[in-house]
Amino acid sequence: MKDIRQRLLETFQVEHRDHLGKIRAILAELDPAAVRSTPGPSLDEAFRRAHSLKGAARAVDLRPVETLAHRLETLFSKVRDGSLPLDGPLIGVIQKVLDASEDWVAAFSADRHPDEPVDALSAIDQVLGIESGNVPQESGRHQDVSRDSGTNRAETPAQSQSAPGSTAASQPLDSVRVSAENLDRLLRSAGQLLTESLRQDIVNQELLALNRQITTMEKEWERVRTGAASALRRLGTAPEFSRISHYLDLLGRQLGSLSAECTTVRQRQQHSSWALRHLGEQLQEDILRARMVPIESAFEGFRMMMRDLGRDEGKVFEFLVTGPEVEADRMVLQSLKDPVMHLLRNAVSHGIESPEERRQRGKSPEGRIALRIEARGSLLLLTVDDDGRGIDLSQIAEVAVRRGLVSEASAATLSPREMARLIFQPGFSTARFITELAGRGMGLSVVYEAVAALQGEVEIVPKDEPGTRIAISVPLSLSTHRLLLVVCQDQTFGIPLRGIERLHRIHVRQVETVENMPVLNLHGQLIPIVSLAYSLGIGDPAVSVKNEILPVVVLKSGQKRLAVAVNALSAQIDALVLNLGPLFTKLEKVSGGILMGDGSVSLVLNPTALVDAFRESTQTTVLKMEVAAPEVKIPTILVVDDSITTRTLEKSILEAHGYRVRVAVDGLEALAAMRAEPVDLVIADIQMPVMDGFVLLGEIKKDRSLSSTPVIMVTSLESREDKERGMAMGADAYIIKRRFEQRELLETIMQII
Repeated sequence: MKDIRQRLLETFQVEHRDHLGKIRAILAELDPAAVRSTPGPSLDEAFRRAHSLKGAARAVDLRPVETLAHRLETLFSKVRDGSLPLDGPLIGVIQKVLDASEDWVAAFSADRHPDEPVDALSAIDQVLGIESGNVPQESGRHQDVSRDSGTNRAETPAQSQSAPGSTAASQPLDSVRVSAENLDRLLRSAGQLLTESLRQDIVNQELLALNRQITTMEKEWERVRTGAASALRRLGTAPEFSRISHYLDLLGRQLGSLSAECTTVRQRQQHSSWALRHLGEQLQEDILRARMVPIESAFEGFRMMMRDLGRDEGKVFEFLVTGPEVEADRMVLQSLKDPVMHLLRNAVSHGIESPEERRQRGKSPEGRIALRIEARGSLLLLTVDDDGRGIDLSQIAEVAVRRGLVSEASAATLSPREMARLIFQPGFSTARFITELAGRGMGLSVVYEAVAALQGEVEIVPKDEPGTRIAISVPLSLSTHRLLLVVCQDQTFGIPLRGIERLHRIHVRQVETVENMPVLNLHGQLIPIVSLAYSLGIGDPAVSVKNEILPVVVLKSGQKRLAVAVNALSAQIDALVLNLGPLFTKLEKVSGGILMGDGSVSLVLNPTALVDAFRESTQTTVLKMEVAAPEVKIPTILVVDDSITTRTLEKSILEAHGYRVRVAVDGLEALAAMRAEPVDLVIADIQMPVMDGFVLLGEIKKDRSLSSTPVIMVTSLESREDKERGMAMGADAYIIKRRFEQRELLETIMQII
């Protein structure tokens, strides 16, 4: 078990990174001219950060870091009171002190014996006017520079021994280290919990149907009991029938009890289902939040690496990092660490020129390399930007033609952006000699493969000023995604929305052919169109077309577009994407799977891989449209009657003659059913509880979406006034139950629909 000092050191490392990062950010934003006139709150924050860092270093007994922080605190104090001007050389000294502190802590954390930061101390002592070698002892009783009273004040031992991570307004928080494997296992369990909650919806519907059946039986029993009351009383006096009468009474009581119990069970199940879903969503959200870490924690050491590279290559440059506090899934950051490292190394080796070469080009001898980090929606955006020599497109074209990546004719037609993308091909390199950093043709292909595995994109972004800008876009989290569900070859697939440019339902005549390749002309842009079955290689590339309308998903990867035809666009969902194991690892076009409500698994596709894998071909059929045979529409009839006997009779007659039948027990339920799913005809009784047939008819005719639905009234009301009332309200036919004949009903229906 770790001792308390080890835990304190781990906490200190986090706080140390935070303070150094904030001071660097403040320096990057400060205007030296404004500071000379008005120090402002940002400089106060830098002073506070140095002060807090000093106390934290003292608490873990890291004297060199404490000394550097104390010097910074003194320096910021002098800048605030106007004793020192904040100019370029002074900012350079501050940066040197920050780098020295970072290097010392990194070496200490790696169990190396770090050298004393002599150069940094000498530089800052010279600025502060402290005689070299006269380093004051930093102890709990040393004099602390403060602006609170305008004079030096002695800090008490209690004040100086603040715990790591604490500030004047905060207290240290308890923490526990959890392995990534355990978090992943918890996340999968949360996903299974949510899937189970979806299954509970099916159970709820089944309970609802059961409840309705019991209610119907209860109502029918009440009708029978009421209609046969006098007969039952007469039978009850006969000994041989008394048992039947007793049984019927028992049946009535049991139906009532069963109905009440079923309602109670359904209500409990609804509450449990809601609680299960809510807890599952909360658990999933908490686990995802636990997996999110600041990017600086994964990219620490990059500053030291860049300083070492600059020294080894004889390059002078400023390395800027913006947005290190942005948080992302730790698994994403682990996968990005090597790609970003490659990009930074390439910026030093291939991008930034030597000071002499920069002077000859009319540039400042000091170059600039920037790593910009940003979270935008569900995406993590990283940009590596340098002001070096840039990309030689003519050299890229020469190498690409020589390696057979493109023909000479094709190379002449490629745009600068398309040409630049060639450098991501495996083995591509324009370096004339091999060094430790360049020439092996590995760097950018590694970047492309790693980013593609994350379902992301990487591209060279054109810029007006000299240099190179490479942008990476990946999901912030590898787990949950917003997906579009599509149907292809009777299978359901998920496509992340971030890889979709737009959705279309096009007429088959909009598909054109250019050089034997089917294309779509969308807003003046010709986009190749293929079937999803062809892209996935799962059989015949035919797409069944209904009513000459073709559902199309336009996928994007950088500047490339590909239209994919599917059989149907199903739905949009938020889902937990699961790793499907080693069997699917090598399938670049598949990134995982999702559990559906019925327990089945649907594959989640990688839109970038689908686009990048497509190669235009005139030799292969990539899209074949088959006009689906016209569907024979089966009319749907809604039977509305509170009598289960009547409903069963009419339903049996109609289904025997090929109609699709739905039922409702009263007018209110009928209206809800019609609004949920349109019907072609309504056959309704008049005398019903809750909402009778006349009211139902009036509601149907008032509703614009339902008013054209024909209605047949089937009733025992024989008066001329009732019939005239029904017809006046808009009924299409009026059939009397007393003389009800099957043939009359069927002939009436055929005349209407």
